[in-house]
Parts: sequence; structure tokens; C-alpha cells
Amino acid sequence: MVEPEVESLRRRVARFIGHPITEFVILGLILLSVGLVLVEFSLPHDSIAYLRVELANDILTAIFVVELIARYYIEQRKSRFFRKYWIDILAAIPFFRPFRILRAFRLLRLFRFGIIASRRLSRFSGPFGSIKTEYIIITMSILVVVLMGAFTMRAAEGRLNPDFSSIERALWFAVLTVIGGEPIGGTPNTPFGKFVTVILMLSGLTVFAVFTGTISAVMVNSLKNFRFRTMELDEIENHVVICGWNRAGEMLVDEMLHQAKDGLGRYRHIVVVTEHSDLQDEQFFRLHADHLYLLTGDYTRVDVLREAGIERASTAMLMADSTNDHRSSQDRDARTVLAAMLIEKLNKDIYTVVQLLNRDNETSLRQVGVEEIIVSDEYVGNIMATVAQSRGIVSMLDELLTSKRGHQFFRCPVPDSLVGVSVADAVSVLKRDHDATLIGVDTMEGSSITENVRVNPPAELVLTRDFMLIIAAERALS
Repeated sequence: MVEPEVESLRRRVARFIGHPITEFVILGLILLSVGLVLVEFSLPHDSIAYLRVELANDILTAIFVVELIARYYIEQRKSRFFRKYWIDILAAIPFFRPFRILRAFRLLRLFRFGIIASRRLSRFSGPFGSIKTEYIIITMSILVVVLMGAFTMRAAEGRLNPDFSSIERALWFAVLTVIGGEPIGGTPNTPFGKFVTVILMLSGLTVFAVFTGTISAVMVNSLKNFRFRTMELDEIENHVVICGWNRAGEMLVDEMLHQAKDGLGRYRHIVVVTEHSDLQDEQFFRLHADHLYLLTGDYTRVDVLREAGIERASTAMLMADSTNDHRSSQDRDARTVLAAMLIEKLNKDIYTVVQLLNRDNETSLRQVGVEEIIVSDEYVGNIMATVAQSRGIVSMLDELLTSKRGHQFFRCPVPDSLVGVSVADAVSVLKRDHDATLIGVDTMEGSSITENVRVNPPAELVLTRDFMLIIAAERALS
């Protein structure tokens, strides 16, 4: 059993090692160490400056040795320490006198620099956040191969071969050899120099093959995701913002865009906000690239909603998000309610439609101004029960609930010819003149749509100019 004092010391050391300031200091020391290695290889070995730079490098290496000892101390599984820090151990070997010939190994610390830098950059948003770890590692690999090759050739050939009489010549040789895949800029004479040249050639072929493949993948992916739009996201207005995504999303978008294409709908631009970034690769989003915008982000955050233009939008539709399988139904509804509250706060005039999995949250949504609430499971249950009692009505629902064929529901103002006319007389006029069937009347009198709408209104009800008619027809009333 570990003593409490020892465990407390281990935690304090772990906090110190993992502190952001400590990591930034290590990044600076790594860059300083690499710079000193470059200076050390460019100076004559018998000069005072060389001895001073060598001493400074030894001090830095000692600091890295102490850091490795501290990391070994706090690591619970020692085998994992060697698996994670074997490159850093190699970089510390030149500190010991019998291994001074391996001074170029200090350049391996660049890999550590790349790992720490990529981890820190990934926490930023914007352009830095999109930098992937593999790009940084590839860059570090190219730097390490070139610099280690140059320093090793300088150490092996510098005293005997004029082609490597300076670090600049050796560095130029390493760069050209790695790029060209053959010795360019000098001819090695010693067996060790020839061996290093072969390693440079093989490393160049390997590293640049990976580099070329990565760049090709990035370009292909960029071209694949390229979209030419008539308008950018920050230019559109009076659009629809869909928050969340599930299997009904494609049908929703397809229906709205079909209505816009036929002149029946008002929405030509739809913004989908979801945390599921892979939707961009689906064929459905490619087919509607001119009208459909995908914004990857958490729609319960104000900055994401503003980026989607929620303050300029006319309609918000919140779907029961199913892109994260780990969230329960309660969590999904809670996120929907939170997003609806934020949307209503940011845009008081927006028309909001919410899909819930449980009706318990309906009261909260009504209080913040949400106009329409759909409890999808209830609708499915009610439809199935109705179909069981009245067989054969599914085909009628299939037609009425889509704009792609036959009749559908419309909500429209009362025509001038029907103002002051009773429902009994209006039914025959609508059928005769417009081939439309009156389903209900929105009296616009109550505090909510639920109170206003009167399905199958009484025959004696007189229509006024303030009413809205709900009809089933092939087209809206002209």
C-alpha cells in the first residue's frame, strides 16, 4: 500500500509536470536545445564558443533527464513510460560521455515538441484547431531527418571532405538527398558517411511518400467538399435553422425544398446544426448543396446559434437529436428544451417547431413562446390506433402529409368572396370554385394555436377577415 505522503508527493509532481506553463517552458527549452545543436555543429571543436555551447547543451539535457525521471516517478505503469518516452530517452543518451558521438539524437526532441504543440493547438478554435496531429508529426519527421543527416555528415566527413566543410554544405546536401532520393551536393568518402547517405535516401523516400499521400488526401477531400454557393452563410436571411438530426431529417428537408421548388414554400435556404460532421459526406447533402448548409457544432451554445444566423432566421425546427447514441431520451429532450429557450431569447419573432420524445416538457416550451410542439411517438401511436379502427385511411394520410403528389393541407386567409359567409355556405363555394375541402378554421382569438383552431367548425360560424382557413387541396387558394 502506498503511503499517504508518497501519494501526495506524486500528485503534486504530476500536477507540476502537467501544468500548461510547464509544457510551454519545455517547448521553449526544446527549441533552444535544437538551436544550440545547430550552433555546436557549426563551430570549431577547439574554440571557446564551442565549449560554452556544449556546456549549455549539457545543462539542457540534464534538465530533460530530470524531467524524464519525474515522469518515470509519477507513472503508475512503468512499461507505459518506456512506450511513451523512448524517443526522449534516446535524445538524452548524448548527455553521458561514452555516447557523445550520438549528439545528433538531441534532435529527436522535435517529436516531443510536435506532440505537445499539436495537443495545445487542438484546444483552440478557428484555423489552429483544424491542424491535425499527423501533419505536425510529418513536418517534425522531415525536419529531424534533414537535420540529423546534416549533422551526422558534418561529424563524419567534415574534417576530411571539403563537400562537408561547413554545416551549411552538409545541410544543403541532406535537403537535396532527401528530396531527390540520390546523393546531390556532395560525395561521401567514409563508410559511415556512405551509410548515412543511404539512410537519408531511404528516409526521403519514406517520409515524402507519406507527405505526398497526406497532401493528396487533403486536396482530394477539399475538392470533394468544395461547394460553389450563390450565397454564403452570413448573407442568407429568412431561412430555416434545423437543430439536431435524426432519420426524419432527410424527409423534412426534402419536403421543404420540394415546396420551395414548386413555389409552394417560402424557404430556399436551410441551415442544419449538428455535432455529427460526417453528414457532409452523405449523398443527400451533396444533392442539395445550393440550398442546404451544414454547421458542425453544439446547438445549445449561443455562439453556434448566432453563427447559424438564428437572429436573421424566420423558422427554427428542433429535432430529437439521435446522432449521439450515448444520450438518453431525457437528455435529448433536455437539450431540445435548452436550445428552444436560447432561440426564443435571441429572436423573439422566430417561428419555432419542436419535436419532443416526452410531453412533460411542453409547458416549459409554451411559456417561452414555442409555437408548435410535436411528440412524435404519440402521433405514431394515435395513427396506428386510428388505422386499426378505420381501415384504409393510411393512403389518405400518405397523400395529405406530402407536397409531392395529390392533395395536402394548406393554411390560408379567408378570400374576400367568403368574408361574412357562414361555414355551411363556404364549404360548397370552396369545393365548387377551388376544389378544396374545409378542414378547420383558425379564429385567431385565443392565446395559443391549440385554443384557436376549430376542427370541422359548426355550420353557423360566420367567417371574418381575421380568420385563417385550413383546407385540403391540390394548391393554396389564389
